[in-house]
Amino acid sequence: MSDRIAKQVITIGGIGTIFVVMLVVFVLLGNVLPLFQSNRSEPLASIEISNASPVLAAGVDEYGEVLWTIDASSTMRFYSISSGQSLGIYTPGDVDASGNTESNEEAESKEETKRQAACVSVADDDASLLVGYEDGSVRPITFGYDVSFLKVADLPADIQFQDRDWAVSDNAIYQQTNSGLVRRQRVDRLVFHPTVPLFSSPVVAVDWKTPQAVSSFDASMTWVWAATDGKGLVLSKTENKVNPITDAISQESETWKDEGEAGNRSAWYGLMIDSRGSSLSAIDRDGKITYWNAESDGKLAVSKTHLSLAGSESQLTCSVPLLGRTSLMIGAQSGHIEAVAMSAVDQSQELMSIHRFEGRLGGVKSLASSPTARVLAAAFDDGDLAIYYVPTNRRLAKWRIATSQGSSPLKGSDASVHPNVFFSSNADVVGAIAGGEVSLWRIFIPHPEASWTGFFGRLWYEGYPSPQHVWQSSTGNIEGEYKFGFMPLIFGTFKATFYSMLIGAPIALMAAIFGSEFMSSRWRTRFKPAIELMASVPSVVLGFIGALVLAPLFRDHLMACLLSVPMILFLFLLGAHCWLLLPNRLAIRAKHWRLPILIGLIPIGVYLATLVAGPVEEFLFGGSVTQWLAGQTGSGWPGWFSIGLLPIALIVAWTMSGPMNPWMQSVAASMTPFRFAFFNLGFFLLGVLSVLVLSALVATALQVIGVDPRGPVLGPYQERNALLVGCILGFAIIPLIYTISEDALQSVPQHLRSASLGCGATTWQTTIRVVVPTAMSGLFSALMIGFGRAVGETMVVLMAAGNTPLMDINPMNGYRTLSATLATELPEAARGSTHYQGLFLAALLLFCFTLIANTVAELVRMRFRKRAYQL
Repeated sequence: MSDRIAKQVITIGGIGTIFVVMLVVFVLLGNVLPLFQSNRSEPLASIEISNASPVLAAGVDEYGEVLWTIDASSTMRFYSISSGQSLGIYTPGDVDASGNTESNEEAESKEETKRQAACVSVADDDASLLVGYEDGSVRPITFGYDVSFLKVADLPADIQFQDRDWAVSDNAIYQQTNSGLVRRQRVDRLVFHPTVPLFSSPVVAVDWKTPQAVSSFDASMTWVWAATDGKGLVLSKTENKVNPITDAISQESETWKDEGEAGNRSAWYGLMIDSRGSSLSAIDRDGKITYWNAESDGKLAVSKTHLSLAGSESQLTCSVPLLGRTSLMIGAQSGHIEAVAMSAVDQSQELMSIHRFEGRLGGVKSLASSPTARVLAAAFDDGDLAIYYVPTNRRLAKWRIATSQGSSPLKGSDASVHPNVFFSSNADVVGAIAGGEVSLWRIFIPHPEASWTGFFGRLWYEGYPSPQHVWQSSTGNIEGEYKFGFMPLIFGTFKATFYSMLIGAPIALMAAIFGSEFMSSRWRTRFKPAIELMASVPSVVLGFIGALVLAPLFRDHLMACLLSVPMILFLFLLGAHCWLLLPNRLAIRAKHWRLPILIGLIPIGVYLATLVAGPVEEFLFGGSVTQWLAGQTGSGWPGWFSIGLLPIALIVAWTMSGPMNPWMQSVAASMTPFRFAFFNLGFFLLGVLSVLVLSALVATALQVIGVDPRGPVLGPYQERNALLVGCILGFAIIPLIYTISEDALQSVPQHLRSASLGCGATTWQTTIRVVVPTAMSGLFSALMIGFGRAVGETMVVLMAAGNTPLMDINPMNGYRTLSATLATELPEAARGSTHYQGLFLAALLLFCFTLIANTVAELVRMRFRKRAYQL
């Protein structure tokens, strides 16, 4: 009865474990797959604009309910997208700078309506624009929306929704919401500001931005605008301030100019004000971009120039600033689209072409930049409209543009006069202007940043000198460029694992071999529980100790800490050779004291390292190893000398125990044990000396070549670094590897040891050639389990690694791992965002790493077990 119950419990437990693991996989996949869902678009509306003047610009509000247009006569029209009904027509004579309104009949008779607009620039907030006129002047226009939420009982009597969720009445749109309230929206605060005369010839291009968001409760704002007539340039900053007592608005302006003298450098065609509002980029049709700085004397001075690749191939047709105003997007007749941005190159700033889209859809007719992401809309000569994500050079969607008459709205339109495509203020709607018609599409692109290239490829980000792997999931504002490159996190994960395994695995394996094969049973029963007790220390405690205790200790005594390890190893080997000098009778009687002696050598080694640290640091590194690592003192010789010690020591040890071993055996046959012990000690000291000499020779050769390890291998010292975490995490995985390895060694049949010893082999020969190969499956499993423990560690790397997502093998700086990123960023990530879903992809990667490691460990373990079974 009890056997059947136990069988059922074990069966249910096993199936439950498999089910839970699969459930975890399904949860991860369920949150990762939405990142790669297909993008799509669907037609929203097509609205005819009944006016004689061509439409220069258009826009859609954040709710996707109101369409506005402005034509060459500066007339602004507002429409309901759902019904196509007009919500009002306004001209400069209707609304003056104070907001007073006149009738349309009176406005049409004014001279103001005769001024013809040549170009328009719309601000990122989609609630203000700058108009450039043919008489050389410019005019700011600002407007907003009055939005209120009403109860159904408070609606006017003429509002009837019937079978739809919207209604239009008295130039207002009423929209039913999911909360049961009705949203009322109407145009408000429309102001045609006075014109500002600039040139004697028509304005060719304007640019306009509002660094401070226009608030509906405060009329204070800052305008930065630029204009050109093809020859001269004007950059102006206007601050509108509100008197808190009288509510009067005052303006303070500052203007910088370039008169276009000195032989008319270029015929400017497009402009872009930078994000700070203090510099200006101008581009001509030949693709030459000139970067101007605003000087204190009121003039614009040329700072940088750049010839774009697209401009060198064909004439440019359009340009638009990308979100953040760091990159200027340009389109050419060849169909190529290019991004030009200021990048850091050798301690300076240079204009560089950082992105390029191949032209396969005909000549580029128009470009539009999304106000919420680095997404670009492009209209082409053949009537196609495509959406791109600029950082990854990836096309997100494409569809054919067709008017209500079935023809392409872009055929024959002049993109040099006005932009043909535009985004809504929330980037959910894309529109195309076709003279007297505006076509609108609703787009569904939830994760434009998500792609295999974006996650794992090198991308050329704004401000960087070349394509790189970068992780930067948060920025100061919406204009910042998000960087979701997982490679720094993957690199940091394996860097943490490498240094922890490099430190912890040899110690654990050697301790297991010593405890199983050389330690007495009395000491082993005491030593093994003490090692296993180390596993009970919480990782958060280890991280706390590492960050607050060990990190300052390493910083203040770095040289002593670095010397402690080789000093202790040297004392261990020296003590082993000295032990051979003891008479056999005394060595056998004192064998129980070998472990206490070894433990006692550890503080002695640390003390000796502290004594010699000062002279060694002065001799090798000029008195400060941290300054040497930063490149402030010395040459690269000490670095190569230090790095070469370990590999050269391994080579020398292999030579002495391999090719030279027969000669050693012949020498031993002709000597007494006591004399051979002295010979062996001298041979060991000679090997130590040869290691130092060979390391010095290799370092000298590399220095003569001119190779310095500071840069490719070593770098500036950071208090929280990989070496520190390797020590702490190595301490955490030692008990795990030790326990499994010691159990594997103890499981080797005793008759194998007895047979080897009976054939005349020493204990060391028996251990290396019989016991270890037989237990190799268990030893490898122990290493893989320790590997998985190090890969998934969170608290230690979170508290002691510095959390800097760098791809640098330098052990003296920090890094960031996948697990630490999940712990820090997942609670703060916006649900449903690319950042949020991407963190689940990081968790899936971490799961796959451990799954692969465990699978490989099991396959290798089975192979070793099969070989051991044959023994």
